[in-house]
Amino acid sequence: MRTMKGMKSDDSAMGKESVLKIDRDCHVDHAWMLDQVSVIKAVCRLKSVDVTKVEMAHTKKGQHFYIEIKPTVSAHLANRLQYLLGDDCRRVDYNRARIRSKYPDWNKLFEPIGQRLQTLYPIKVPAGTRKTKKGGNSPS
Repeated sequence: MRTMKGMKSDDSAMGKESVLKIDRDCHVDHAWMLDQVSVIKAVCRLKSVDVTKVEMAHTKKGQHFYIEIKPTVSAHLANRLQYLLGDDCRRVDYNRARIRSKYPDWNKLFEPIGQRLQTLYPIKVPAGTRKTKKGGNSPS
């Protein structure tokens, strides 16, 4: 892979990423966040990456999304996916600089201590409430 200045990048010096982190500075309805999950899955699928879990934390300005993926990807691809998923542009630029300088802890989001994450995907259905194909409750 070549960087913008024509220099070769060395992905082997950086670890592989299993979690994408997105900073969205916009307050939207819950239905829009569920639409975002569909977009996350579709964009990742374009790069042959599967989404296994999406969690979200509310912030003063909007939301932080934590996206667990398989297989793990290079730092460069992780940052590219984060950009495609609408990560804050300034954060994307900072992350590119950190990756180029081989800073191992390049992908930071800051949450208040004790912040709880809300799982958006996969959606867990309480036991005994899932409908069977015939419309009744599944046997427990």
